[in-house]
Amino acid sequence: MKKGLLNSPMKLALAAITPLFVAGCFESNRSTAQLCENYPQICQKLNVRDGQCRHERTDLIWKRYDVIKKDSDLNKFDELLLTKKYAKCMELAAQIETTTLKSKKTLRTEALFHAYDTIDSIEQKLKSSYQPSIIYYRWTQGDNEALEQFLKLEETEYLDTPELQLGLATYYVDKDKEHTIKLLLKALSYYDGRAGDTREKAIPDVVKSLATANHSIGKLDEAYMWALVGGELGLPIAKEAQLKLLYPMADSRRATIADIAKDIASEIEDGDFEKGLLMQLATLGDPT
Repeated sequence: MKKGLLNSPMKLALAAITPLFVAGCFESNRSTAQLCENYPQICQKLNVRDGQCRHERTDLIWKRYDVIKKDSDLNKFDELLLTKKYAKCMELAAQIETTTLKSKKTLRTEALFHAYDTIDSIEQKLKSSYQPSIIYYRWTQGDNEALEQFLKLEETEYLDTPELQLGLATYYVDKDKEHTIKLLLKALSYYDGRAGDTREKAIPDVVKSLATANHSIGKLDEAYMWALVGGELGLPIAKEAQLKLLYPMADSRRATIADIAKDIASEIEDGDFEKGLLMQLATLGDPT
């Protein structure tokens, strides 16, 4: 079992987790403790009645309940991702020496190895799934057959999400920078403005990647603009003095690009991004 549970692509996959608490829970399951009493199999071998990793454990228990209600590939995939989050937390918790109850270290270790076994089991069950997010996950775990399946979906509607377009871009980033940029822009166009993992994880990665990819092929106006967009969206960027050294230009040009960046950031936040605003950069002409 691989212990490196959350690599960079995996962070993108985490954005696919569906809401954890379902409004239609049966009346008898008013609490996690009640759920464990009614369905003991979903809580067995977890570190219940232990303060460590309580939130991760609770999310996992309720997702296991979702799988009982609807045993779909996507529900099982969500369970897999939440099990990985729980295991990552438990890797730390298993090392903690409790001063009052030494037995808890053993409990945590057993829970951790149960999580590893569960991860392996679910991954085996999902090996033949045709869900795009699961195919992408399998590729991030080193499955070359999954990569072939994923690339075949490139021009289909099945990859029309920010996360999956970003996933495609990671494949092309060292092969075709122009195509990478095209995919990153598509990723922004699929964002609907809602809060959540897409806003907090995928969109910042897209914006940073746009700045880097444009810089690498000498599109300095675009690179500078995407750096400013990142700043408008609250991402950490270089200080103004450093940006001026990286992107020397007339103050009037700098101000115009800053205005465009503000408009684009606003569009992204509202979920209304369109590539039209980028055409304004073309009207600026050659900076030299």
